[in-house]
Amino acid sequence: MMSFLAVSDCSGGIVSLIAASQKIIRLIQIIAPILLIVMASIHLVRLMKDPDDKKGLPRIKNSFIAAALIFFIPMFVDVVMNMLGSDVTISACWNAAKGGGNTHPSYINPDPSKTPTPIYIDPSEYEKGTPKIVASPGVDEGKSGNMTYYVYVPNNATPNLPLIVWLHGDGGSASGAKNNPLGKTAEKAGHPAIVVSPHSPNLGSAGNKGWYEAGHLEEVKAIADKVCEEYQCNKSNINIGGHSRGAIGTWMMVSKYGSYFHSAAPISCCRSGGFKPENFKGIKVWAMRGSGAGSGSGNDDIYGSCMSSSVNSVKPYAKALKYTILPGTTHGGAGSNAVNNTEMVTFMLTD
Repeated sequence: MMSFLAVSDCSGGIVSLIAASQKIIRLIQIIAPILLIVMASIHLVRLMKDPDDKKGLPRIKNSFIAAALIFFIPMFVDVVMNMLGSDVTISACWNAAKGGGNTHPSYINPDPSKTPTPIYIDPSEYEKGTPKIVASPGVDEGKSGNMTYYVYVPNNATPNLPLIVWLHGDGGSASGAKNNPLGKTAEKAGHPAIVVSPHSPNLGSAGNKGWYEAGHLEEVKAIADKVCEEYQCNKSNINIGGHSRGAIGTWMMVSKYGSYFHSAAPISCCRSGGFKPENFKGIKVWAMRGSGAGSGSGNDDIYGSCMSSSVNSVKPYAKALKYTILPGTTHGGAGSNAVNNTEMVTFMLTD
């Protein structure tokens, strides 16, 4: 592939420019055919009044052909972009821009009540504790700004444990954050950790576009600082991960705060605008998505190009890097796999 198509060329600025162009194209795609059909109708009326008008029929024909071309050519371009390999920058940027300038596609359902089955499981395993390191094992609840967060305290908790911050995706519920099984997974892996799961209500709906929106990254960082202080965590082993829009938050948290984190696990989504891959220097990264299953918003293959772009952009800087594609796994299934994956947790928490 020619060098000007290298994945690393896909920057947030280019994505934003393509996103603006796509909006203009969509407007033209709708308005122009309507105007052309109206013109064709006018010519048809004139032809009915004057059947001898030799120019009338070609005008009608040309108007309908032009309307069809204007309507279908953008669709054809979109199909071509989806068919191109994930290493082709123009394809990666085109698909990334579908979300309006960020790397999260625009299929997001703004109604959390209609969100697909939550990825978090096993709520019966958790009991309420008290928010200090001396608490009984279980889940503690806290509040920071507009966000509620839930802290998993492992069995036999001691000072200096690692901390994992986990960000949910669109429509994630408070009970889903509270019942995040990642803490149990860390214990099963033999690497107990404090796990904090912030809850951002109505994530993905109007007025709450993501963890990476203005003020949200700072709020997540404040929660991590507060929890690490209260539970006496190991400040050199603070880790972050997330699923779907939570994965965008993961990419962008490390982009903003760099070496504050020991590792990152973005699952089933990509970076957003203003991304700084150089801030991943010395950080372990395990990116993961599903493939070949589901349809529409449940098909993780739609993230193929933008995830490859994100992974390749940090490759020169990361201390260790893994990118796993799970065959036959849906978008939600990839998130479920991650929070129950002992191998991934071991990778995150160890050197």
